[in-house]
Amino acid sequence: MATKKSMTSVTRGQSRMLRYTQLLTPLGNRGLQQVLTDFQITNIKKVFFREESRQLNQAQLEKAINECGGISFADGQFDVLFLRINIKRDGYVTWDEFISHLILGFKIQEVSDEAKALDAPISKKPRMVRSNHRHPISVITFNFQVKSDRSCSYSDGSYITCSKDGFINYWSLDLQVERTVQSKCPDLKVTDTWVLSVVCLPDVSVICTSSTERDLRFYDTSAKKFELRVQITSLEYGVCSMCYVFQKDVNEDCKLIMGDMGGNIIILLFSPLNRGPFRSKLGIPLLRVRYDAVLKGMEPGFRIVEFRRLHRDWVRQIEYYYTLNFIVSCSVSHKAIVMRDINENRGIYTYCIPRGAWCFTTADGAVLMASGGPDCLVRVWNPYVTRRPLVIFHGHHTGVISLIMQDKGEILCSLSEDKCIKIWDIPNQACMQTYLGLGAEIGEHAHFTMFYNPDSRQLLIGGLMIAVLPLRPLQSGEHTDGNSHSAAISVVLYNPLFKIILTCGLDSNIIVWDPWSGKRISVVKEAHTRMLHGEIIPVDITAGTFDPGYQLLLTGAYDGSLKTWNFNTGTCLRNMRIERNCEVTGVVWVNGRILAVGWNRHVTEFSDSGGAAGPGGAFSKPWSTRHSDDVLCASARIPQTLATSTYNGELVLWQLETGQPYKQYNVANPTARIKINYNLEKERNLQKPHKILKKGKLVTAEATPPPPPPPQPLNRRRSHRKSIIMKGPQPKIEMALKFTRMPKELVVPDTIMPIRGLAVRCMQFLPSRPMHPKVGSLLVALENGDVQVWSHHISGSFIGAFQAVHGVGDYVLSMASDSNNEYLFTGSTEGYIKTFLLKGFYENTEEKICMPLYRLTFPFLWKRMFEGRAMRTLKDQHRPILLNSYKAHRSIISGLIYIHENQILVSTGADYTARLWTLGGRYLGTLGTFKPWDFIDPDKVVDTTFKLKIPPDIRRVMSSTTCRVLMGEHFVKKLTKKQEAAQAEKELEYKEGTRGIYGKRLEHPILGNYINVPEKTTHKFEISLDSTFPYIPVYQHLIRPAPVELPDISNPMKKDK
Repeated sequence: MATKKSMTSVTRGQSRMLRYTQLLTPLGNRGLQQVLTDFQITNIKKVFFREESRQLNQAQLEKAINECGGISFADGQFDVLFLRINIKRDGYVTWDEFISHLILGFKIQEVSDEAKALDAPISKKPRMVRSNHRHPISVITFNFQVKSDRSCSYSDGSYITCSKDGFINYWSLDLQVERTVQSKCPDLKVTDTWVLSVVCLPDVSVICTSSTERDLRFYDTSAKKFELRVQITSLEYGVCSMCYVFQKDVNEDCKLIMGDMGGNIIILLFSPLNRGPFRSKLGIPLLRVRYDAVLKGMEPGFRIVEFRRLHRDWVRQIEYYYTLNFIVSCSVSHKAIVMRDINENRGIYTYCIPRGAWCFTTADGAVLMASGGPDCLVRVWNPYVTRRPLVIFHGHHTGVISLIMQDKGEILCSLSEDKCIKIWDIPNQACMQTYLGLGAEIGEHAHFTMFYNPDSRQLLIGGLMIAVLPLRPLQSGEHTDGNSHSAAISVVLYNPLFKIILTCGLDSNIIVWDPWSGKRISVVKEAHTRMLHGEIIPVDITAGTFDPGYQLLLTGAYDGSLKTWNFNTGTCLRNMRIERNCEVTGVVWVNGRILAVGWNRHVTEFSDSGGAAGPGGAFSKPWSTRHSDDVLCASARIPQTLATSTYNGELVLWQLETGQPYKQYNVANPTARIKINYNLEKERNLQKPHKILKKGKLVTAEATPPPPPPPQPLNRRRSHRKSIIMKGPQPKIEMALKFTRMPKELVVPDTIMPIRGLAVRCMQFLPSRPMHPKVGSLLVALENGDVQVWSHHISGSFIGAFQAVHGVGDYVLSMASDSNNEYLFTGSTEGYIKTFLLKGFYENTEEKICMPLYRLTFPFLWKRMFEGRAMRTLKDQHRPILLNSYKAHRSIISGLIYIHENQILVSTGADYTARLWTLGGRYLGTLGTFKPWDFIDPDKVVDTTFKLKIPPDIRRVMSSTTCRVLMGEHFVKKLTKKQEAAQAEKELEYKEGTRGIYGKRLEHPILGNYINVPEKTTHKFEISLDSTFPYIPVYQHLIRPAPVELPDISNPMKKDK
């Protein structure tokens, strides 16, 4: 029995392995969550719980996924996947880590959904406009300009605002007052009545107002008039809300739909032919008629339909639902919303809300409706389901007074009495934004009204003033490829382990990108925050780097905070800080240590394990202060040197192992070395003159740096790098402290500003080059546009410099190089990317350069009729050789990285975009674009036959050199009128010559030797026709028969003779 049982188990095991081998499917580019089923995940869970420690190592987890899920992995693919799953980085994966990885995989969304969730719908402050009214605005509407085909749009017309005293203002589309009129009752001479509602009848050029006198006044506005044409008096109740409906067919009646204070709905119908009853009649300047007469049909031209007592309270709002052809009205009663058609054929839909509804809105092109009321709730309805709403949004603290829908019912905007605007995402049932930016000038306790223009996507809120809020604009493919962030991008990194790109921006977002598909993998919003007056405010991210193993991320922010992240899961693992309100400008992560520099003017060291970094168990350890100004950038060559530089041009080289400086210079005078005094004091008086070692002798520096200014609060002292990214290049002169009185009689006035040293904007080590005194291994970009070359050897110093820009006031703000340090890529403040050839440039070795080989890659080197500005400026600069120059962004380029395996350059800028380029300068795409993306193979170099295109924003401002680089010389040259005429003449001459009309005669035989053409004769060709038949109709017109003498039948005797 035992033998039979063991043989059975072996057979089952072999059959199981055979079945799994046959069913194994490669994972490919898919995620585990896309392949594993619920049954397979349950079986993997059982494997975890069979182990005593409830965790699996890499080999065990791979075996479990192969056997239970039937998935195979390519070489090295599971190694990367295991690093993603293993959050603790201890070599073992628990069930919680595994299932968390699957859940995070399901959260990856499409590009369009991610783009909508990045920036806030209302991202700008409101533009306040004076209302030109004595009282708060009660109604904002739009007066369309109707065309001949009875079509209209929100881009052609004018805004109309009205207050309760009857004053009506006409506004242009840019909110400039055009004219002011007033609606007055002709029977009242002393006091005026309140105007309750206003509506425009644009197809007949009429404006209708209703007042507390229970009348309707129709004003003729043709030819910029405002004359009372028709007045309907003696209504039973005052009309408090109106809307107007007209069709494109002129034979269909127009409808003026009204709701009154008695809860009734009144529909006034008339024909729009020849302006209907509103056309001027001879001898009748004003038509006054009672409502009863119109209701009984005694007044020709009008027809009234009434729906009585639909509501128990006065009608707050009434609209016509074009999508369903229904009339919708609301009131503060139990029957809050009523929806019905005019003919009563499709029934009545009643929506019951306990406290009623103050407002509602419908979605154009979608079956969706939303309501708001005094209960502070926003309800979203299916119009055909009246029992309960689809979703209820909570969040308002006062009653909701106005609603609008955007993008076919995807976005809902609500306004409450406390001037709080909330933006709701209806598909995801979430609040996207709470906007509290409406100031007190619009009114505290006044009535507010809201109007939305779908063409300009502007939200107009009326009170004591008019607030104009631009909502998120629609992106047009003719003007942009889309944005990657909602603010300027400050950090861009490439992870070679997971083959992803990571960007951080001034919007405090961390985004992980798949560069091969252009999609977002994950987003961490509000990564750094601070509390201000009880409100959480996002903080700009200014620095970032990966750990040596490329599994964790370190970010530094504007307020001095540092955070480590597991970017695969978006989890913050640790919080640190260098100093409060002290911007972090650079971070370096070496084995076991984290180094940060910033406004505190020294290097701060942390332990990456979270333990003590300084003596006595201190959380951090500051290095000695060797700078007299803010540190702007830092670069490290692991494990040898750390280089730091400041705003006034100081350059210090540090030993990474000991943290001690071994060289100090000032880039304004690079040949003079500043002596470093090693002592036990942590701070030295910086006002004492520096000792400079020049040509082996100690001399005293002529200029002494000013004392450091006192620390300033965060809201007053601006970041150097942030201001550059947002505003462009800064001037080379800055305000400093007042001079102290000089011992001489000359008194320096306070208005004199000292010129500071050259600021260092970025640095780049060349790690593939050896550490040698004559080998340039450190590149330093200065504010004057130069790039200095230094040797970080203990015996090395300044070697040389070259110009890297071709415009006045421009300078390099970012640099990158390939793994072999063959190319140098620079990004400037004007948005230009330049590529320099570093081969043989200060390498202490001579290497032959094959320029024809580089011309195959870089179209910039191709011969042209005239040289561009980039080539002319650097014509006398022989080394390094300029290989490429093109405009990549409209504004500052804040970061560059180069992917060596695929020869792809990634650039980020202050224009919110991250773009991919080939080595030769071809544009590949913008990360996060809404346009179709051409997939890039991650295992191959980008093909030169890749589809050539130009960013739309660059197309409008690019130079001829940029056009040649981006299009690879494949572009249509624009000719002048004279050149076009000359070219047309040449083409005409060529066509005529080829036809043989005026050119050389054709040689014989003309038709070749295949057809024998009869010989050409000069004599007349005789044609003989057979005329034996009595009648030949075909050839009768070709022959002329001889005259025939007819017998004279008058004298028959003559014939006999």
